[in-house]
Amino acid sequence: MKRHRWMLLITILMCTAFAGVSAQTDTVTQYGSQDITWRLDAAIDYAAGPAEGTNLFMSVATDAEGNIYVANLNNVLVIDGETGETIDTIFDESGTIQQYSDVAVAADGTLWIADNRSRVYRVDASGTILTTVAFEPVPPGFTDERNPGRIEVDPDGNLYVNYSGFGIFFQVFSPEGEYIRSIITGAGRLSGVNHFTFAADGTLFFQGAGIGWITEEDGQAVVHEFAAEFMEQQVFIQFYGIAMDDAGNIYFSAGADGDSGVTVFQLDSEGALIGQYGRGQERARWADEFGTDEIGHTAALAFAADGSLIIADINNTNSKLTKLTIQHED
Repeated sequence: MKRHRWMLLITILMCTAFAGVSAQTDTVTQYGSQDITWRLDAAIDYAAGPAEGTNLFMSVATDAEGNIYVANLNNVLVIDGETGETIDTIFDESGTIQQYSDVAVAADGTLWIADNRSRVYRVDASGTILTTVAFEPVPPGFTDERNPGRIEVDPDGNLYVNYSGFGIFFQVFSPEGEYIRSIITGAGRLSGVNHFTFAADGTLFFQGAGIGWITEEDGQAVVHEFAAEFMEQQVFIQFYGIAMDDAGNIYFSAGADGDSGVTVFQLDSEGALIGQYGRGQERARWADEFGTDEIGHTAALAFAADGSLIIADINNTNSKLTKLTIQHED
């Protein structure tokens, strides 16, 4: 009788354990090719002129009308968010803008373009420059001219420009391009900024050697780490791309292996992993076309007007733009 009781107890415990593993697995959504609405592949052509485009997808932005904008090294591609078709190419015919490194949609529907060889420019639909934003020398010690890194527009329409430096360095400009203030911190665990984004309430989240968010207390910028426990478990060595949905979930691309590309991860507002997409393409194949659900060594992220995740990634010879349907969890 005792033996039967012990066997019954062991069976119950095993079933409970398996049920727990199943429950943990079910909490992480594995997105795949079945969730892709469309995918645009293009071979990189460095010899192409601005009108033709290089097909080097460096970053991506979206607007409320459903359009997608791709910073394409020597122009900006305008993509129809419904079909994935290219509907326009925007570039500065004067040649002032030398490199289209990043793009952000201004509050009035025009485009901010970061040229990391010079400055940030606001252009209209024809590519005509409307506003030029230069680095504002501010104390202490930042008197030398600096070229812009990444750019974003906050919920109030202000332009944020990331500059390289010792730690975290942003400058904030009005929707018209007038300097407002600088946000500067010393070096910390998260190092500098690769990409950044804004929550619906205007909180700035950034990706460095991990993910952080910034508050301003008594006129000083204070950096807080996000999902520190998850990051320590993963030991990522490369980060590229961050986005945030209206539910407060954070999406970022990262990799823990220098011999392959990145994966896109979805974290809830508490920093727990709830979804992921793709597998890093092996370095040995970075000259090949992308296979199913393969991602290159960089992957910029943005959200389309319909809530889909847009992923722009590259390897050494190809670029890819993907529209992925994802589950938003409150």
